[in-house]
Amino acid sequence: MYKYWVMLKTLFISIAIISIVGCSESTKDKEEKKSAALPYKNQSIMLIVPTLHADLIRGPIIEQAKIFEKQTGAKIRIVTPSWDETINKTKESLRDKNLHYDIFVVISMWSGTLLENQSVEPLPDWVKAKIEWSDVLPIYKNSVLSFNNTAYGMPYDGDCINLYYRKDIFENLEIKAKYKKQTGKELDVPKTWQEYKQVAKFFSNWDWDGDGKVEYGNALLRKKGDVAMLQFFATAAAYAKHPDDRAYFFDIDTMKPRIDNPAFIKALQDYIELVEYAPKGVINFAGHDVRNSFVTGEVAMALDWADLGIYAAENEISILKDNQVGYAQIPGSEQVYSAKSKKWEERFNRASSISGSWSFFVNKDSKNKKLAFEFASFMTSKAMTTKYVAISGNAVNPSRYSHFKDYSSWEKSGFTPNAAKRYLDAISKSLTHSNMVYDITLPGAGEYYQALDEFVYKALKGELTPQEALVEVAQKWDRITDKIGRQKQIEYYKASLNQ
Repeated sequence: MYKYWVMLKTLFISIAIISIVGCSESTKDKEEKKSAALPYKNQSIMLIVPTLHADLIRGPIIEQAKIFEKQTGAKIRIVTPSWDETINKTKESLRDKNLHYDIFVVISMWSGTLLENQSVEPLPDWVKAKIEWSDVLPIYKNSVLSFNNTAYGMPYDGDCINLYYRKDIFENLEIKAKYKKQTGKELDVPKTWQEYKQVAKFFSNWDWDGDGKVEYGNALLRKKGDVAMLQFFATAAAYAKHPDDRAYFFDIDTMKPRIDNPAFIKALQDYIELVEYAPKGVINFAGHDVRNSFVTGEVAMALDWADLGIYAAENEISILKDNQVGYAQIPGSEQVYSAKSKKWEERFNRASSISGSWSFFVNKDSKNKKLAFEFASFMTSKAMTTKYVAISGNAVNPSRYSHFKDYSSWEKSGFTPNAAKRYLDAISKSLTHSNMVYDITLPGAGEYYQALDEFVYKALKGELTPQEALVEVAQKWDRITDKIGRQKQIEYYKASLNQ
């Protein structure tokens, strides 16, 4: 009996040991699986992106960072200073390795600061594969995101400026007859800036929609210190961007500014005249003011990025239905100026304005470069950008072929299939146009834009003539170039044009 009890006790102990060992192994397996599922546990990176109106640009990043952290175990610290502080902190970070940002989210005009002295890392092949680089439109992967034919930026927001108009009003038979009587011409979507001015003038200062309020011809971005200069260059493109010349802002071999040539002076004259056909206070309009003015029925036309289309379809203040909104490319001109021959040429010219795009760049000195690229590719992936391009209020606009193929997400935002097609077709034409202008992407770009902003605003207020203002700008641009180094800027300008 005793032997039997000893044997039984030994058996119980063995079973207990096996159970304990089994539990221990099971716990170990679970920990290993958990560790594998959180590949960046205890690793962190810091990202800088400016605070803009509402949740523009930074909103999706903040939202998705929390999800990424849960999926990977990483810690994403997001710094959101003001517009001016962002570029200053970015420059400071590149000088001081103790103030370190792993990811910079920048508007295209700031990319020159990052590309200077090779401060950011070129895109590895595995990152290109992960974000499906072949799906990115050529204007972005070959121009906006590349420097000296090497890709550095990752496509978050694609931007082009288009024309929006009241389709229902343009098709109204009584209004068409009134326009014909006053101008002797048929009312149609303006194809040139001359036509645009005439249509804007016609619609100004009378109640053309019968709501008992006075309406106006157009709304435009004009606020000093904002990004109004991007819209100025969009206006000027038809006159100043010759289709046979890659350069636009400067002479490519000397960096001599072109900003004071007859084409830009003509553009500034138009830019000022259009204020006369806009709501009072337009001289202080920011982007959201332009959108609000259009979607509340105050103006017949507006110039804006792709944000306005989705804003009109989805925002609660919009009184417009999808069949009331028309979409078109920005107007062209019957003449274009050749900076090389210094002569006007009689030929129709239209140029797309691809400006204001936002991209992710990874700091070449990042201590967690792999994690930085993982998060940047997570945010700029086809799936992520497709999700946000069809949601109003985040300023993420189309940049990929795939963004134009699936209408279902646009329908969820209030578009009918027909309206979504018209909206996307207009954007696609701009993004694939053969003649394009995109932002200054040189070191000191912010200084060039600030100088232009200062003197154009003086012209808008009548303190200087357009010619006087732009001569001042050209002189200041030359001083900026000489301060940075003319030969250095020549090389950067050629590299920014991938030449």
